[in-house]
Amino acid sequence: MTIGGHALSSAPLAGAPVTALVDPVSCYLAVASPLGAAAAVVLHDFSANLGDALTCYVVDLVTPGGAVRVPVSSWQATLQTGSSNYVQCVIPACLDWVDAINSATEFVVWRRAVLPGTTAIEYEMARAPLERAQYDRGAQRYTCTVSGYSDAFAEDLDPPEAYDRTLAGVRTISSGEGGMRVRCAIDWLLRPGHRAVADGVEFVASYINYYAPASGDAYMDAGSRV
Repeated sequence: MTIGGHALSSAPLAGAPVTALVDPVSCYLAVASPLGAAAAVVLHDFSANLGDALTCYVVDLVTPGGAVRVPVSSWQATLQTGSSNYVQCVIPACLDWVDAINSATEFVVWRRAVLPGTTAIEYEMARAPLERAQYDRGAQRYTCTVSGYSDAFAEDLDPPEAYDRTLAGVRTISSGEGGMRVRCAIDWLLRPGHRAVADGVEFVASYINYYAPASGDAYMDAGSRV
């Protein structure tokens, strides 16, 4: 039996143990059989064990000297199949981070949950090359908006069931000739090319739009295209 898994790493943050997940915690199993090789994808849904843990979002700048964590007031992204992804985030009070911003080649948005005992889970939500940095200064504010485009997700008309996600916090469902769109709570694990379930209806997500404003609640739109 052979097992191939995704990367899983640990890193300290402000003295607290941190588990940083760069991909769903899954593995691909291939077992020899007289009838041929049997294969399956096994996914461990860590998010089901988080309960009511509060979450927030953090951003790392990838620089030649290593990752630099910076504050983030808001972020948004469009991840999709068939077209490039777009990621944007706003760094507030950015004066102390200008050198890191100007030297960064990439930025990564993480979702972070702190569990009892000060253990933190961080999961990668989106990343992109840092292609544009716009600085905005006012009498009482100095922010930088970083953005960039990354490669599209692979299309999969029949994704493994292990990646199926039942959407929570559904607000609206729109369907018609243009496809289906669901506005709901942000899901830790759903990505374009995975199957989503909303109100008992299944669809393969062609795109996910994330919205995490500076004030107000965060949410996502997940949809399929016809």
